[in-house]
Amino acid sequence: MPVPVDELTDDESFPVTPDTNEYEALDFLVRHHQYGFSPREIAARTDINESSVAKTMRHLDEKGLVERSDEIYYVDPVRIDTIRARLTSVDAVVRLFEATPDDDAYAEAGWEEQVPPIDSTGGSETSSSD
Repeated sequence: MPVPVDELTDDESFPVTPDTNEYEALDFLVRHHQYGFSPREIAARTDINESSVAKTMRHLDEKGLVERSDEIYYVDPVRIDTIRARLTSVDAVVRLFEATPDDDAYAEAGWEEQVPPIDSTGGSETSSSD
């Protein structure tokens, strides 16, 4: 059984990642939380193709992120704020990484190998003393 989103701890990742059909559908349902939508309506109002939307909604239901009643999907009104906050956090992380300059030394693989070791006196082996 999936862990409800409002019970996730800080060290547990949000079960939906950006740039996926699940993320897009959940974001849509949160923004329009006053209503419920059929998979066909969700496909018509998002970029999710109709052949994928039923599977997408089933996954969101299995993860406990949406509710379903007679093939109408919606987000539990009690959980709107929690899910919206988690989506906002995920979006912020994506924007942070997109804004990282390509020439940032820490953005390159293997950067840690270029850092000189620290000797037992607390200085780096490449530092010189006067």
